[in-house]
Amino acid sequence: MSIIKVDKEKCVGCNACVRACPVGDANIAKMDENKKLRILIDDDKCIRCGACIRACSHNSRSFEDDMDRFLDDLKKGEDIAMIAAPSLKVAFDGNWRHALQWLRNQGIKKIYDVSLGADICTWAHLRYLKKNPGAKLISQPCAAVVNYVLRHRQELIPHLSPIHSPMLCLAVYIRKVLGYKGKIAAFSPCIAKIDEFRDTGLVDYNVTMEHMRQHFEQEGVELPKIKIYSEFEFDDHQGLEGAIYPKPGGLMRNLQIHEPDMSVITSEGSNKLYRELDVYMNQKEEYLPDVFDVLNCETGCNGGPAIGVEYQRFFMNDVMHDVEVYTHKKRMEDTKMTRKGTVDKQFAEFDKKLVLEDYIRTYHPPVVKDFTVSESEIEEAYASMNKTTEVDKHFDCHACGYSSCREMAIALAKGINEKENCYQYMMTSIREERQKVHDINEKVITMNTEMTGIFTTLTQNIKKVQEQAKRILESGQKSRAEMTAVAEHMNELNELNRNISSSMQDINVNVEQYNQMTQDVESIAGKINLLSLNAAIEAARAGDAGRGFSVVASNIRDLSENSKESVGCAKENDAGIHKAIDNISVIIENFNDEINKLVDSVDKAVDHVNRSSDNSNEIQKTMQEVSEIAEKVQEVIDKTNQILG
Repeated sequence: MSIIKVDKEKCVGCNACVRACPVGDANIAKMDENKKLRILIDDDKCIRCGACIRACSHNSRSFEDDMDRFLDDLKKGEDIAMIAAPSLKVAFDGNWRHALQWLRNQGIKKIYDVSLGADICTWAHLRYLKKNPGAKLISQPCAAVVNYVLRHRQELIPHLSPIHSPMLCLAVYIRKVLGYKGKIAAFSPCIAKIDEFRDTGLVDYNVTMEHMRQHFEQEGVELPKIKIYSEFEFDDHQGLEGAIYPKPGGLMRNLQIHEPDMSVITSEGSNKLYRELDVYMNQKEEYLPDVFDVLNCETGCNGGPAIGVEYQRFFMNDVMHDVEVYTHKKRMEDTKMTRKGTVDKQFAEFDKKLVLEDYIRTYHPPVVKDFTVSESEIEEAYASMNKTTEVDKHFDCHACGYSSCREMAIALAKGINEKENCYQYMMTSIREERQKVHDINEKVITMNTEMTGIFTTLTQNIKKVQEQAKRILESGQKSRAEMTAVAEHMNELNELNRNISSSMQDINVNVEQYNQMTQDVESIAGKINLLSLNAAIEAARAGDAGRGFSVVASNIRDLSENSKESVGCAKENDAGIHKAIDNISVIIENFNDEINKLVDSVDKAVDHVNRSSDNSNEIQKTMQEVSEIAEKVQEVIDKTNQILG
């Protein structure tokens, strides 16, 4: 589980966290999918010092503890004892007793004072140094320091004090001496303690004071209104000088109370402590103090990253001064004079009850990925940032968060940073881009000038097209009217042609009837001719008596012959009429076809004229829109010229 959390949406890539972090490799600068720089965390390298959280003004960083799990288990009725750090008095000011009472009200049966664990820690250091004369120790009450040594400076492990921290000393005490079997929750001001508890398994929950304060606010808990049922704040013994452990130099003060001649040096604050640890690592043994008393936080545990308040040094010193006066008084009461000298009742009790080996910690350093880069890779990183001269390579503006350009180049070579995070690179790139933009602006201005001329010509042409379209529209409207009249005349002509065709059909019918009558006359003439022949024969036989009848028969035969001749002429005329009628029918059919084609052509012409008219309207409308767009483009060009000019 990641302890330090990063809200990527809030991170702006300002590098304040990189600048504050004592371990540069713990932060990874990467461009996200939107090309925005985000600073992420390598959880394996982070020492949980909390410096980045305080440095982040964008509230993109936060931390996790065991608060939620602790409250859930407490509600379930789990048997949980709490050990409370002395910095509790600073975190909750005058309401710290009320905070402890609230915890008791929620089901905490026992609450122990970590000051007692600090006294045990002091005792264990003194007894260990007595058994191991000449040992040079780095104190380890601070879990962030232990994380730093285990993860980044394993060469210092032989010097890291094997004595448990005050919290773990107290946890061992209540299990080994008091026989407690339940779970233990630590009420602490420290983020890094969660690693200490998980590595040793001696404490089950890291409950930070900051998250407890937030819980009180969320639940509407008003501490001053909580009734306190006991004047004695803690179960079992209360600590003495261990109560001043949260002060810078607290361990040194405790050790020198019992061993005034012991050599102890202090160092506090992430801005200098870790550099001094690096110096310590390379220092000659003879120059090292008996104990190097170190704390990650400049103001000690009272200013821990999870204490939840930002009090001034003067206020914290005032609180601790009162505590120190009280504990010194208690120490004097517990110390008695004998013929053998001064007897410290507390330490004498520890010597009887405690076993030093129970308070010794074995460290289990993680496997460290030793990722080093070569000089050639560093040079490549310099080149990628356009740092080619010695001046460029020592620009050292610290904007990237590192103390030097070389550190930035190393980070770049390791793949944990981006060249865009280099201020000098970005400024050079910006200058180059500005020059490019300037050159482009010059070209744009020239192009705009040319475009202005083009748009002027275009505007003029648009007006001409609009005028032509208007003329086409007017002409089309006239043509449409004329073509409509032609179409009407053609329809009338077509109707007349249909009437002629109908009349010709009637003539054909009458001619057929006339032909039939001719045939009938011809038939009758034939019969008359036959009768006249027979009559002539009979008249000849009758002699003179039939001579008159013969004349009649001859006249009848002449009439028959004339009828035949008339019928013959009629047939010839009938054939001519039929041929003429057939020719007229063909002409009428051809004329009808041409009329139909002409009507279709006229209809198409009318339709074309209509469409031309519609197109003219569209052209005029489109050209109006083009004209408006051209005007807008001209406005944009004018504004662009004003901006670029």
